[in-house]
Amino acid sequence: MYYFGYCTYLLDAELRKYLPEAVTVTKATAPNHQIQFRAAGDRTDRGWCHLADVGTLGKTARGIVFEVNDERVNDDFDDFDIIFLTVRGDDGETYDAFTYVLSQPGQPMRPPRFYWERVPNGLVEQEFPLDYRNEVQAIFDAAAECPDFDRPAPAVAPGRSADTR
Repeated sequence: MYYFGYCTYLLDAELRKYLPEAVTVTKATAPNHQIQFRAAGDRTDRGWCHLADVGTLGKTARGIVFEVNDERVNDDFDDFDIIFLTVRGDDGETYDAFTYVLSQPGQPMRPPRFYWERVPNGLVEQEFPLDYRNEVQAIFDAAAECPDFDRPAPAVAPGRSADTR
């Protein structure tokens, strides 16, 4: 099964926490989608990465296609849903993949520093173009500040509950 990883999952160390079996296939684009940073529903404590498909006509989100175990489509994380989409691989192929998006995207809001830093670091690690890295930075900068931006990263391996991530 194919998984479209974006945002924090572009940083290999973060991806391996959740999808240790992932095998990289190719970089890819999701037409008419955009990376956004949003609160989960009515929550006001922090933002998360979200792959938006509303109001995104003509925009493109970049990520990586990974091959993962089929049972991954049964993963269940607080505040996130699994969706299916078709992405265009940099190898010229199209891939029907799944990914995680916020169940109820709330107001634009920045995530905490420990979470945010994984995004630009992953974009650099995977050698995404500078113009795309700048676009993601601008989206982050335009979002409301995280009320607890400097909160520490979880001390233990994160779980499926939003309170542990």
